[in-house]
Amino acid sequence: MKILAIVPAFNLKGGGGVANQYEGLRPYWKEDVEYMTYGQRRHISGAITFFPDLFAYIIKLMASKIDVVLINPSLRKYQLFRDGLYLIIARFFGKKVVTFIHGWDPELATRMKDKNTLFKRVYSKSSLIFVLYSKFKNDISYLNVPILLSTTKVEDSLLEGFDIKCRTGKINNILFLARVDRLKRVDIVIKAFELLKKSYPELKLNICGEGDVLQEQEKYVKDKCIEDVIFHGHVISKDKIKQLTDNQLYILPTTHGEGMATTVLEAMAFGMPVITRPVGGIVDFFENGRMGYLLESLDPEDYAEKIKILLDNPSLTKEMSNYNYDYAKTHFLASEVALNIENNIKEYCR
Repeated sequence: MKILAIVPAFNLKGGGGVANQYEGLRPYWKEDVEYMTYGQRRHISGAITFFPDLFAYIIKLMASKIDVVLINPSLRKYQLFRDGLYLIIARFFGKKVVTFIHGWDPELATRMKDKNTLFKRVYSKSSLIFVLYSKFKNDISYLNVPILLSTTKVEDSLLEGFDIKCRTGKINNILFLARVDRLKRVDIVIKAFELLKKSYPELKLNICGEGDVLQEQEKYVKDKCIEDVIFHGHVISKDKIKQLTDNQLYILPTTHGEGMATTVLEAMAFGMPVITRPVGGIVDFFENGRMGYLLESLDPEDYAEKIKILLDNPSLTKEMSNYNYDYAKTHFLASEVALNIENNIKEYCR
């Protein structure tokens, strides 16, 4: 089976969730999967590349034997419009289409539910739809299309050389690894750490990522004279693996409309307990108190309280570490995710 995956360009610094997902899946496809990219290329905006991308896509459909087109929108207006065009064109050429919806706008989903929208008319032409969270599935069940749950991935190669035995249950270093923006709420992590530092002077906080509140948070740390907060900027490859290995606890108090935060899965695969919020597909599998803690709260004191439980109970922390490591290896490795996607596409696109 020949599958053409329509994905965002890979060459932007830090990539994006969808680009990173497909870059990580690339080595593990067993079917003939070809990537076709669209959107911004370095200093050329997506508005300029829009029509050339669309034209190249049409040529590809005309010139190549494609069985299935795999599109990857988020449930947001522009992405739905753009990928809807790719879907309509594919159907015009007699190709089956699988839609994988990644990010989600709950307000938009609610508004569209009771209206005869273009979304209904266009995306109901999909042979199969993947989503990352069971609530997303329920929100669009009116499409009368098979809707299956999938997941983001942990690249198998990340874990090469990692030994879970290094997780003794003692926490020395806390990790935040994500975009440093207002929705990921790194400010909560820093304030929780500030509260803990008085009682745990050896504790360190590593913040990895770039974003629009980075300078603001660096200034806060400096003004408050908070010691042992290290800003690493954007980390990739060996630097990322080092952070995932050297830290023992992962925190992400996100308020972003996550599909499924890949960094949470990566932290679990490296045997870290996780403290995060019940956002997106994490809710479908996360076992509160066994994998870490899900908190509705945005109060730093509540996060400090949960961290303190783990700091004071190494045996509990070690138990969580082992459980998360085993669970992630079973459910989230890229090789397994790719195989499941392919098997489902073959079943529904015969």
